[in-house]
Amino acid sequence: MIKLSALPTIAPQAFRPFAVAALVTALAVAPAWSAESAWAETEGGRMRLVVDPEPRADGKIMAVLDVDLDAGWKTYWRDPGSAGIPPIVDFSQSNGIDLVAFDYPPPVRVDDGYAVWAGYTAPVRFPLTLTRTASGSAQIRAQAFIGICEKVCVPFQAELTVDLPPDAIASKSAKILVSDAVASLPEPAGTDFHLTDARADPGQTQIEIAVALPAFRPASVTPDLFVSGPPGFAFAPPKLISDSDGEARWSVRVERLPKDTDRIDLDAIDATVTFGRRAMNENLGTVTAAAN
Repeated sequence: MIKLSALPTIAPQAFRPFAVAALVTALAVAPAWSAESAWAETEGGRMRLVVDPEPRADGKIMAVLDVDLDAGWKTYWRDPGSAGIPPIVDFSQSNGIDLVAFDYPPPVRVDDGYAVWAGYTAPVRFPLTLTRTASGSAQIRAQAFIGICEKVCVPFQAELTVDLPPDAIASKSAKILVSDAVASLPEPAGTDFHLTDARADPGQTQIEIAVALPAFRPASVTPDLFVSGPPGFAFAPPKLISDSDGEARWSVRVERLPKDTDRIDLDAIDATVTFGRRAMNENLGTVTAAAN
C-alpha cells in the first residue's frame, strides 16, 4: 500500500532548512518471497523498498531504499549543505522490525545555479540495516521522505510497506540488488587511502583536512571531499588547497554549529573522499586520536 503526500513544488532557492507485490515461486527447498514494496511515484522519479530477508551472520537484515530518478533530476546526500534536507526513513510504525542504520553511497558535487551541494544526479540505492524485534511475521511500514530537483524541487513523501513471513528467503533479484548497493558504499580507511590530518582553527570556523591518496591515479581525476555531522552542523563546500605528492588537503568553512556548543567536535564529523572509482569514509576523530 502506498500513501503519497500531495506536497507543493518549491523553487531550488527556497528549498532550504525544509502494496506489497507478493510472488511465490515453487522451489525444491523453500519459497522465495518477493520482499519489495510497490513503487511510489512523483514528478521526476519514484522510490520503493527492497528487502533481503535472510539474516546475516550478525542477525541483521539488509534492505535498500531504491530511488529511480528521471533524466535531469537530482536528490540529496546525508549533508546537502544549505540547499535541502537528507533522505529520511522512519520505521516507527513497523511491527517486529526496526531500522538500525541508513548508509549513503558516495555523492557528487551538484551546482544547480542557486547553490552548490552534495547529492546524486542518477538513480541511487541507499542500503538500510534492519533488525527483527520479535519472532514470527514482521511488517515494514516505512515513512520515506526525500527531496528531488530539476528546475524546481519536489518534496517526495510516501509510506512503503513490505510484509515478511517468518520463513522468508531472498529472491535472486532482491539479493543481487541489495548486495550491489552495499558494495557501492565507501570503503573504510586503509593503508593506501586514509586521513592524515584533521584540525579546527582557534576561532572554530574552519576545519583543515588532509588525505593520503592511492598511488594509482587515473588521468584527469581530481579528489573531492564531502563532510557530514550530526544535526545542527552546516558546512560550506570544501576548498581544495593542495594536491601533490600523494596527499590532498582541503579547507572547510563551518557555517553553523549545533545549539549549545561553541566548539567543533571532530569526533562527530565524518569525511568521505572520492577519487575516481574509489571512495573512502573515515571519522575525523580517528586522526586526532592517533596524534595524541
